[in-house]
Amino acid sequence: MEKKLNILFYIMLVLAGCLLITNALAQDNLNRTVTLNVKQKKIAEILNIIGEKGKFYFSYSNDVIKTDSVVSMVTSGQTIKNLLDELFHGKVDYKESPGYIILRPTPYRLSVVPDTITGPGNVYYISGYVYDDITGKKLYNASVYERNSLESTLTDQNGHFQLKIKANGMITLNVSKELYRDTSINLLNNVNVSIKPREYYYSADAANSKSDRSWLGRMFLSSGQKIQNLNLGGYLSTVPVQASLVPSLGSHGIMSGQIVNNFSFNLLGGYNGGVNGVELGGLFNINKQDVKYVQAAGLFNVVGGNSKGVQLAAVSNNDQKSMTGLQAGGIYNMIKDSVKGVQLAGIFNHVNGNTRGFQAAGIYNYTRKNSEGFSIAGIANVTGNEASGMQVAGIFNKARVIKGSSFALVNIADTLDGYGIGLLNISRNGYAKIEVYSNEITTTNIAFKSGNAKLYSIVSGGVNFTDKHTFYSAGWGLGHDFIFNNSLFLSAEGSTHLLFAKGWKNQNQINRVSALLNFKAGSKVSFFAGPSFNVYTNNGDHPGDSDIKQIIKNKPGLIDWGNRTKGWIGWSAGITIL
Repeated sequence: MEKKLNILFYIMLVLAGCLLITNALAQDNLNRTVTLNVKQKKIAEILNIIGEKGKFYFSYSNDVIKTDSVVSMVTSGQTIKNLLDELFHGKVDYKESPGYIILRPTPYRLSVVPDTITGPGNVYYISGYVYDDITGKKLYNASVYERNSLESTLTDQNGHFQLKIKANGMITLNVSKELYRDTSINLLNNVNVSIKPREYYYSADAANSKSDRSWLGRMFLSSGQKIQNLNLGGYLSTVPVQASLVPSLGSHGIMSGQIVNNFSFNLLGGYNGGVNGVELGGLFNINKQDVKYVQAAGLFNVVGGNSKGVQLAAVSNNDQKSMTGLQAGGIYNMIKDSVKGVQLAGIFNHVNGNTRGFQAAGIYNYTRKNSEGFSIAGIANVTGNEASGMQVAGIFNKARVIKGSSFALVNIADTLDGYGIGLLNISRNGYAKIEVYSNEITTTNIAFKSGNAKLYSIVSGGVNFTDKHTFYSAGWGLGHDFIFNNSLFLSAEGSTHLLFAKGWKNQNQINRVSALLNFKAGSKVSFFAGPSFNVYTNNGDHPGDSDIKQIIKNKPGLIDWGNRTKGWIGWSAGITIL
């Protein structure tokens, strides 16, 4: 038994070692060696070849990194980093992210010269200057920081900086500035005990985040925080807890945009790299990257990446990417990508990508691409592409393609493949039929049918003139066509009609179920006729009036269900203009 346990232990040890090696290789692509033999190929094609060999991808912007130059390259056993230096002549910097190498332009070089390193015990005051390597000019607003302590500062007008750092062992001073290649320098103090390095990683999404350019970011972020974002880009680190009064006054200072916290508490408002846990803000929360699992603010939440979990704000939630879970905004929610889950807003929801799940707004919901699930709005649901599931609105629903069910006064679509339920269903491929017909109640009627063969709406009006009695009718109904061939089909319809008599004082209601056989006489005209079953209800104060008697007079198969309710078999016949 003990021998079997030992064997199992060794197997697990080997598997764990393989996993560690695989992960290490995945995170150290720049130092891997490759062999290339390419002639007259664009740099973009060469990058694809290198990526295929290394089983990773390059991430870069064609607008700022030119990859259309044609080059030839023959190498053997050269590292990917050296190949990239040769391709871009040292003017591009490289950052690693799982499965990616991110390229960013850095045409210039800088150097840092420490001036003094002094301090009692483990506290050190480090000062110095940052220079441009070529011109020797002292650089203003360069970010100088120590990753483990998260201490940072910006150089002044004279390129000078000063940092207070508490550390054991070697201190690594890092310098970053937009368009300059990052530089680091190691400083040894008089203590020989090393500390565990803080985990840092690079995120291209964080580098491109627009949260600091939102109106909240422009209003509340300090100039130092904005400059740090330009200089440090997508560098992120994780810290358990942070607290702040406002974005510029917090436990991480101007480094707050580079820190992902497990718990973030912002008395008024805060700015973080991201949250992996819980964030609470008295007024607002601004995050550069992803947020999960709970975020709540008295007024606003702004997230530069994805949100996952529960997101609550009394005024609005603004996410630059996707939202998965529950999102509730007192006034509106703005999502730049997609929503999956439940989205609630007092006035409107605006989604630039896809919506999937449940969406509700007091005024309207807008989805730029596809909407799938259930959307309800006080006035309108608008979908830029395809709407499936169910849409319910007080006034209208609009989509390029309606594949599900749409319920509103007016439903509008380029293509109606699903079901439109409303007074009007307007679509290019659907019905727009005008009918003129007669029945046993009103001699002259006109109706408009809109929708499709699956389900169409009927809006109708009619009048019956006699010597002594005049009736007017207004009705609405739904129908379905059973199509036998190009010339013959059967319409099954259900409708309700109001009958007005004696100067509109007496209101009577008739509910009809009809089966109408239709024959097409051409591409634009058809004729129809068929029976119906009617249920009549008198809603007036005098059910015995002569007007009422005239309505039910001589009706075939009359069924008496009391003084106010009658039933009979009727008919309809007319012509349809297609």
